[in-house]
Amino acid sequence: MTIATWLPHEVRRCGKQAFVLPVLAALLSCLAMLTGPGGGTLLERSMLTSALPAATALACAAVVARERLLELHMSLPTPYPRTVARRLAWPAAVAAVSALTLVTLARAARDSLDVGAALLELAGLTVLLAGGAVWATVRSGSAAPATGLVVAAVLAKLLLVDRVVPEGAGQGVPALLAGSVLILLALRSLGDAGRSGSETTITGRRPGGGDPSGDAPGRHSTNGEAG
Repeated sequence: MTIATWLPHEVRRCGKQAFVLPVLAALLSCLAMLTGPGGGTLLERSMLTSALPAATALACAAVVARERLLELHMSLPTPYPRTVARRLAWPAAVAAVSALTLVTLARAARDSLDVGAALLELAGLTVLLAGGAVWATVRSGSAAPATGLVVAAVLAKLLLVDRVVPEGAGQGVPALLAGSVLILLALRSLGDAGRSGSETTITGRRPGGGDPSGDAPGRHSTNGEAG
């Protein structure tokens, strides 16, 4: 498969939201910062620190939720968790480029901005929210719980964490560690689903009760394309 055919295939399998959401969030953050009154208002602060991580987390949850035909994936030479990790690398790469651009523009607008601390805080919150969103999607089989989790985490950061925990490394490092653990747990759950040896869902748990050929509420259908 050449790059000309492989890249469109990856975009199709990830979904356009994996590429659009982080960029759109970064653009909105730039607009809020450049058109705002300045002085670090709550809107500017929330958009600068939380909009891009939240959008990236939702994009990652959507990527995981799009995966179908788990049984077929398990029959392929490539381990299923590795396939999911490769898919997640796309929104992560787009988010990284968007974050660098956003912080560069913010530094040009504010001479007092600490670029290193801002990037570390962005990276930490992005990994934490993405890890939580991916874990919730894997365990539930739906992206809906991930949305609620991301919203709750952002509100907790803006209303509580920012008041008691120093910005920069004080927030970024613990968030990076916690988010990395959540991502590893989610990928491990996907691997456990493949080792179960029978019909499973993306949650890694056997369907309980009802017609085994039907779809359980909140779980993925086995109708779709494999990638």
